[in-house]
Amino acid sequence: MSQSSNNDHSASSAAKRAESVFCQKDLWYFRTREGKEIGPFRYQSEAQSNLDRFLADLKAKLQLEIPAE
Repeated sequence: MSQSSNNDHSASSAAKRAESVFCQKDLWYFRTREGKEIGPFRYQSEAQSNLDRFLADLKAKLQLEIPAE
């Protein structure tokens, strides 16, 4: 993958994560791909860090499930 397309992928992934965090009645949530709302959190940064942790946990689980070739 070229550096340019790699940066494009990173930028689009970051944008999708940012769109997943939203505010409702002064509380912050994030939405999974399946549409599940996780929260509430008092601060946007708290919702974002929990989303980042959620994604890291999923990535770790996937790496455990996929055997190395």
